[in-house]
Amino acid sequence: MALLGASFQIGRSALAAYQAAISVVGQNIANVANRDYTRQTGRLTALHGGPVLGGVSPGVGVRLSALQRHFDGAIEARLRDALASRDGSETVFQSLSQVEALYNELSDQDVSTHLADLFSSFSALQGAPDDSTTRNLVLSAADRLIQTFDRVRTGLLRHVSEANESVITATRRANAVAGEIAGLNETIVTEEATGQRTASALRDRRDALLRELSSLMQVTLREQENGSVNVYIEGEPLVEFGRSRGLTTERVFQDGYELASLRFAENNGTVFLREGRLAGIIESRDVHLVGQIDRLDRLARGLIYEVNRVHSNGRGLVGYDDLSGAYRALDSDAALNTSGAGLEFPVQNGTLIVNVRDTETGQTITRQIEVDLDGIGADTTLRDLAAAFDAVPGLNASVTSDDRLRLSAGAGSEFWLSEDTSGALAALGVGAFFVGTSASSIDIAPQLRADNRLISAALTQAPGDGANAGALAELGQMRSSLLDHQAIQDFHATTINGVAVAASAALTEFEASDAVFSSLTAQREAISGVSLDEEAINLSRFETAFQGAARYLNVLNRLTDEVLALAL
Repeated sequence: MALLGASFQIGRSALAAYQAAISVVGQNIANVANRDYTRQTGRLTALHGGPVLGGVSPGVGVRLSALQRHFDGAIEARLRDALASRDGSETVFQSLSQVEALYNELSDQDVSTHLADLFSSFSALQGAPDDSTTRNLVLSAADRLIQTFDRVRTGLLRHVSEANESVITATRRANAVAGEIAGLNETIVTEEATGQRTASALRDRRDALLRELSSLMQVTLREQENGSVNVYIEGEPLVEFGRSRGLTTERVFQDGYELASLRFAENNGTVFLREGRLAGIIESRDVHLVGQIDRLDRLARGLIYEVNRVHSNGRGLVGYDDLSGAYRALDSDAALNTSGAGLEFPVQNGTLIVNVRDTETGQTITRQIEVDLDGIGADTTLRDLAAAFDAVPGLNASVTSDDRLRLSAGAGSEFWLSEDTSGALAALGVGAFFVGTSASSIDIAPQLRADNRLISAALTQAPGDGANAGALAELGQMRSSLLDHQAIQDFHATTINGVAVAASAALTEFEASDAVFSSLTAQREAISGVSLDEEAINLSRFETAFQGAARYLNVLNRLTDEVLALAL
């Protein structure tokens, strides 16, 4: 009877083991569509012992001793890195695509078209300098360009603001994920403390969160002996066992822009990112969006300076009777080419000519004004320049209360300026076509809006003279010291080409990293994924084994009945 008791134990253990194995198969099949699930298989172990028959110990059955998670840590680490690279480059590409759409360079409403229209209108003015309609067309072309500058810059600023909100939103999610990972670390360690079970579902959840975190920012992991993982960002710990340092954002002002900066919540330390969606958002914002705003401002600034430099040296259909500079000096007693004067545009040593004409007699007085900025002796200040102008007969000059140069002709007189080799007129905005210093502030000088006859199309008083308008028309192809010694139109073309090249590079990087990610996903699926065909085979095998164990117990039951019958 003792032998039969051991035999019953073998059958009982087999039923329990194969029932458990079938449950594992059922769990796998139930999670076949769960992308975060890691396939499990049961490890069957023979039980030692049992009765001795002829000196042989067959054992006392079988048990399901452990569950194996089909998980490859090396592939998972590479998968997380590929995910960070893919999502980061995709974010940059999407941002650059938005910039390209904002410039809208394939339409007739883009900056390039309106720049060309402005210079074409100057060319038309050269052929018809006395025509009021042609002069109005110049102003209209300038207005369209100004509106396009404003549209593009406003759009870029809007994208910067949206990027800030995306940084804040993504940081909140990363912070929540890090906190949940820390909590799972503690739970997993507690569940697996006995060493007899694997918290497979909890580990699956943690792995899914680690992939989500990697999508946001590239992280590295160090798994500990107790089953927890420590998470690092560029060598800085984010999660250590059950503690997360936390992530937050702080609004900072940088080069005139308000930017959301990523910080560790624990000590407000800066978080440095290399790849991932958050890194892509920050790179897009700080490098591409802010960079495009700066280049647009530089383009507008270069346009303002170069047009004003030529325009201030010409003459309109009428001269000026009163004129104030568009730009102020910080200090009217500082040399014009020093930081103390604080002028937005460059000034150098040179001279200029002032012409004062009696409107009744036609008599014209011409005087040369020296702008001494050679660094030897006392250099010219705004106050010195005003005094030099004031010494010209028929002309009054002064420095206004807000440190601007003001020129006014005496009664019955008018004046104009010419042959400025110093750039002082353009730097002070005297006789300017444009006012402002950037794409956000550029505008047509108010005196030109009030009277289009003041547009300086001529260099002389001769009827039909459009020489200065011709010089303005050529500016689009003239190199500018403010634009990396490129022409105005070439500088903008370089900007657009740069955006296109960067977008193409980001797309190429995305496609490459996406291919790597897809390949690694397939490898992970081959190891960790559930195959219904394989599970069907296992189910059939364990079902057959369970049925065999049941028949085995049925045989034992009949034998027991026979033994009991013999005993009676």
